[in-house]
Amino acid sequence: MIRLLSGLAWFVGFYFAACFVLGAVAGGIAGANNPEAAAQAGAEAGARIVIENRVYIILGSAVVALAGTLTGILPGTKKKVRKGDEISYDS
Repeated sequence: MIRLLSGLAWFVGFYFAACFVLGAVAGGIAGANNPEAAAQAGAEAGARIVIENRVYIILGSAVVALAGTLTGILPGTKKKVRKGDEISYDS
């Protein structure tokens, strides 16, 4: 259950990080091309790029979070070793 919640938290984090990066890049480019109204142009471009690419952002975030959770690479998603499941080297 903890792995599932951790994976969901990673998905949300990846989603917001991707939205932030895409919006910032698009906004910066739009603001540089229109210095008189940089804030307005940047805000519109950032919102537009995220809305137009939301399916790809969601799918990409889900794939990365799922792969990282299932492999245990992401923090909080490593499989716990239960008592009795340890490898014994006594032979």
